[in-house]
Amino acid sequence: MSRAFLYVLAVAGPEDLLKIGLTHDPLKRWSSFHARWFEEFDIDHSQLVETETRKDAQALETRLHRLLRDHACPMPLTLSIAAGGRTEWFRGANAIAAEAVDMLNSQGFTTHSSARAVIEERMTSELDHLFGLISRGHAQHLDGMLSRDALNRLRNVVDAHRAFGVNVERTVPREMLVTLGL
Repeated sequence: MSRAFLYVLAVAGPEDLLKIGLTHDPLKRWSSFHARWFEEFDIDHSQLVETETRKDAQALETRLHRLLRDHACPMPLTLSIAAGGRTEWFRGANAIAAEAVDMLNSQGFTTHSSARAVIEERMTSELDHLFGLISRGHAQHLDGMLSRDALNRLRNVVDAHRAFGVNVERTVPREMLVTLGL
């Protein structure tokens, strides 16, 4: 089994709302929750705990869910069903969750008090993939085959990279971006 993460994902905005779950790939998992996940969630205040296996992450997730049981709440209606987990959403529990992650750090787990650096690194590593997506979108656009939905999905991916400081313009020719309105 490969490395896994316990995550404490903070929802952006004034309400103290968290999703606590596990994944092998935070970027892939979080981007499945909402088309504009990088705006919907406060990645700077979201936390990650690295574990050696999924089983380890599951054990930590269960422990944290039990600790926060009194703070359980429904999933926000604005999120995709992929965000699921009727037992994974918590309101008013940010301070308790942060303290729990600090405790895991003191127990020797590798923790990230802000998930931003982990996500930025992953986004940067995907520049070749992003170039491929934009190139295909550009070719489809020139052939009159790029749907509005596909263009919006492409725009969301590009905007996500930019939100994490990735210089898309260094990888993708300007004329492609201009033609697509990106």
